[in-house]
Amino acid sequence: MDGSFEFPLYVCLDDGTVIQIETADRILYHLEAIDIENDEYLFWDAAARPLKVAIAKGKVSGLESTENKITLPHEFEKYAEQLGVSIDVSGKPEEVWAGLRKAEESRPRRPGLFSRLFGAAKTTF
Repeated sequence: MDGSFEFPLYVCLDDGTVIQIETADRILYHLEAIDIENDEYLFWDAAARPLKVAIAKGKVSGLESTENKITLPHEFEKYAEQLGVSIDVSGKPEEVWAGLRKAEESRPRRPGLFSRLFGAAKTTF
């Protein structure tokens, strides 16, 4: 691995969700190697430097510098919009990430299938 990158990594998924990956050994826990090879994700390190995850024989073989068409603050802003919140994206990535996590946690959860099916039906005796 190239030692010039700092963890955690921030990853923009194809649906616009941003996730954080704490260590190199967790990359393939969260993401599929084939999708990484097909450039389906954008990656940044803890200092918001764009990077590419190199895959060899289905395993992470390194981190390389790259050019992303979108900056991490811009991606954070888009994700915040997706969450329906407005946050300041001018701080350090870990500060912005903390704000995003707080916004995610405060969102009302959608009722699950069983809640929708059985929760709405009220039985009276």
